[in-house]
Amino acid sequence: MTVLGNIKIHWLVLAGILLGVIIGAVLNNLYVDEIRQQVLGDSYTNADLQANAKALNDALANHIKGTTLGSTLHGIGGVFLNLLKMVVVPLVFFSIISGVCSMGGSASIGRIGLKTLGWYLLTSMLAIMTGLIVVNAISPGVGADIMIPTQGREAHTPSGFWDVVVNMVPTNVVEAAASFDMFGIITFALFFGVFLLQLDEEKRNLMVGLFDAASEVMMRMTMFVISLAPVGIIGLVGFTVATSGPRIFIELFDFVLTVGLALSVHFLITLPLLCFLLTKRNPFTFMQAMSPALLTGFSTASSSGTLGVTIETANEEAGINNRISSFVLPLGATVNMDGTALFECVTVLFIAQVHASNHPDFAPLTLSAQLMVVFLALAVSIGAAGIPHAGLVMMVIILNAVGLPIEYTALIWAVDRILDMARTMTNIWSDCCGTLVIAHTENAIDDSVLFAQENSGA
Repeated sequence: MTVLGNIKIHWLVLAGILLGVIIGAVLNNLYVDEIRQQVLGDSYTNADLQANAKALNDALANHIKGTTLGSTLHGIGGVFLNLLKMVVVPLVFFSIISGVCSMGGSASIGRIGLKTLGWYLLTSMLAIMTGLIVVNAISPGVGADIMIPTQGREAHTPSGFWDVVVNMVPTNVVEAAASFDMFGIITFALFFGVFLLQLDEEKRNLMVGLFDAASEVMMRMTMFVISLAPVGIIGLVGFTVATSGPRIFIELFDFVLTVGLALSVHFLITLPLLCFLLTKRNPFTFMQAMSPALLTGFSTASSSGTLGVTIETANEEAGINNRISSFVLPLGATVNMDGTALFECVTVLFIAQVHASNHPDFAPLTLSAQLMVVFLALAVSIGAAGIPHAGLVMMVIILNAVGLPIEYTALIWAVDRILDMARTMTNIWSDCCGTLVIAHTENAIDDSVLFAQENSGA
């Protein structure tokens, strides 16, 4: 995606992060000593700083918001966050309906569609569970010394499994949308898409065209919001660094390693193992064949933008019949987000760990709350639409659901680009593996093409 001429947005995002860090560091350096003296007096120790971290952070945030530059950063970041929240409900609603309708109604498409959906649900759940295990094992946010200004809110976590199930069914879908109840929106959208397919052909085609168009409109709107990310990130990162200090980025090192480890396990172990068990083919030969699509996805951070390369590579380099690849891969670019779902799970639990470490009144997420994160990560990943940084757009949903302030997304933006590239490549690899497995069940693979390089000794 380009924003200014031929400049890729990731370069502008990186520039925005750097500029935000510089501006924030300058503001922090200008006012932090003054605020410490106002709150703690002329003499204080490191223990005093730790014991009064929240009071110092709040006082510094209020002081910086009172300056022209600080209020500008805060305003820009606030507008960008509101824009992200604005597009979430319609984006998820129309994307899910469009994805359900794309399966079609014939027996053949229905059969392949069920296999595709089964694969995507299986791999997404395995990815999320991998992330859940890794983030709880490493606990990158426990003890992290990160304080950022947040709006207080009460968490409403479920008390049991049936609370989660009951909350998934909205009593009023309009109220669910207005209150940001994404569980209800997702459930309604799935029902709507399923029953839309049962209309007669004329009405069905009319409605499907309408929702496809609406989905495209929301994708364009979301892309516009994402195009503002370089400016919004200056505000978010700048105000975060100004009020918290540059040290917050050091605290994110363990988080990046945690996400990277979880993605690596899913990419190099889970998916190849499934491929081998279900097709008896060498998954790493297939990975080599699909490498042009994987590398393109890594560089663009967009599953949808890479789709053309992915389909062509699957056909020409892996010998997969176009009848399978042209159905499974586009659907996967819309609804299959293994890497994104894993990232959302790890990130939300990391944020919960950080928030609990710095706010004793916030209880650590219980097992039922963590399971809620798992289900939400799986559900909202369907609506991620394959666009760059969509995971951060979708993360707003989960943070709200478990009572965590969305201001913490400012932290994640600072390291999101490289993680976005890695999780997008994981998304595409899962799409490719799913296409291989489904093509195997339909006898739609030309092994002479797939194993041509291996047989030639290349």
